[in-house]
Amino acid sequence: VISRAPGLKLVVETLITSLRPIGNIVLICCAFFIVFGILGVQLFKGKFYHCEGFDTRNVTNKSDCLQANYRWIRRKYNFDNLGQALMSLFVLSSKDGWVNIMYDGLDAVAVDQQPQRNHNPWMLLYFISFLLIVSFFVLNMFVGVVVENFHKCRQHQEEEEARIREEKRMRRMEKRRR
Repeated sequence: VISRAPGLKLVVETLITSLRPIGNIVLICCAFFIVFGILGVQLFKGKFYHCEGFDTRNVTNKSDCLQANYRWIRRKYNFDNLGQALMSLFVLSSKDGWVNIMYDGLDAVAVDQQPQRNHNPWMLLYFISFLLIVSFFVLNMFVGVVVENFHKCRQHQEEEEARIREEKRMRRMEKRRR
């Protein structure tokens, strides 16, 4: 089926030849994720908690929250350990819900402290640098590798088709000579 559909053959050949370079990019991407994950754990471990209750304006820490019979809750995406950090970074890199994680980081005060709006705006550097390096640079390398291999495979396929056409033309010319 693939040999009769040159377009499909080109796509399959492109994917197969892209596997090795994509593997290298995956390693680079994992390295960036791990570095930013470790940095995120160092910066935010235990700081992505908040008090959930009816009126939390006067709550400043975990003790106040629990004394008021409210709940001290950890955010879904946090940096308490490397696994959670990698999950949070994956959400950041997908750019789906990344703003909430970023604002949680900007609002983080300290361990067992209630978040305060824009308490630490310098943490913006962490999130923006991750987005620039990983999302826009490393992940776009995937696209670049596939496109480059597509062009190489297409050129190879065109050369192969030209060679086959030339061989057919030469056979027809030999038949005419006989």
